[in-house]
Order: sequence, then C-alpha cells, then structure tokens
Amino acid sequence: KIVVLHNGVIRTQKTMPKKQKQIIYVGRIVKEKGVDLFVDAIKEIYEDFKDWNFKIIGSPKLGINKLDDFSIKIKKDFESLGERAKMAGFINSKKLNNIMSDASVIVIPSVWNEPFGLVAAEAMSNGVAVISSNSGGLPEIILDNGILINNINSKKIAGQLKKIISDASLLKELQKKSWKNFSFDSKKISSKLDDHRQELFLKN
Repeated sequence: KIVVLHNGVIRTQKTMPKKQKQIIYVGRIVKEKGVDLFVDAIKEIYEDFKDWNFKIIGSPKLGINKLDDFSIKIKKDFESLGERAKMAGFINSKKLNNIMSDASVIVIPSVWNEPFGLVAAEAMSNGVAVISSNSGGLPEIILDNGILINNINSKKIAGQLKKIISDASLLKELQKKSWKNFSFDSKKISSKLDDHRQELFLKN
C-alpha cells in the first residue's frame, strides 16, 4: 500500500483577507519557471488596467539576492513598464505572506513539471485567485479552484488576466474557491502522517 502525503502550509489568516488590485509572480527567476512569460503577459495588459499593480518576488537562487544575466534582463524589462511594475528579490516567509494576503491574483507560469507547487498552496491559503500552467504537480494542488492553462504562453496568460480583471464577480468567485478549498494545512497533514504511522505500528 502506498500513501501520498503532500507538503503542508501554515495558514495564518483566520478569515478571508481583503484584497488589493495586485497581480504577483512568486518563484525563482529562472527560465523554467516561466517568469519571462509573466513579464510579456503584463506588457500586454499594463496600459489597459491603470489602477492595478504588478510584482515579481524572487531571485535566481533561493535565499540569495544576487542577480544573473537572465534575472537582470527580467528586472529591466519588467520595471521599464512603469512605476506600477516592481521586482523584489527574495523575501522572508512573513513578508511573503503579507504580500499574498493583499494580492488578488497569482500567476504560476512554469514551463517545466513542478513536482509539487508549494507557491500554489501558499496562495490558496491566502485566498489568491490562481492562474497556472496545467503541468506537473500543479493541477493536483489547484484542481478546479483556479485557471489551468495547457501549453502555456504569454498570450494565454494575458487573455485570462484580462478576463478575470474585467469581471469582478468571476475574480471574487476564484478567490473564494481558493480560500474555501485550501486543503494543505500543515496541522492536518501532520495529523494524517501520525494516523498512518499508528496504522503501521499496529500492523507490526
């Protein structure tokens, strides 16, 4: 018998947080994460939604705020859009949780097969509407509680962003689904692990 237990996330919010007009990317600034697709998508919608802000949070290597050639270009291209587009480096979990609490939408544009997709679980724990590539472990986390894109590219991301930004009821519905159907609470996962351990001990 094989049992799969996912990684857990600590939900710090007691109630659904109030959202700001903010769209974020969170992850390493590397090609396989699709951050360049996020930048190109924001280029398409930036001038159409002048009351929205856009953020990239991350660095090429986890925990190290040192940029390489690719991430320098990403930062330059993104921030050249204007003052509403900012790239922060790696930040601690408390600051990240505060940003996710405020964010309306997260884009997870991975072009490789994510084994789990911790960022998706963290976003759902904060009631963030999720737009993601339909690959790897991401669909297993998001299920039907977000927008999954096959063969993801910047045009498809931009199209989905325009759709949900322009439809307040759809945006709120996605946020509520994300919040309500979050199922990766670390305490619950730990409890499941304890139950399975107990089951094994009793059998032996």
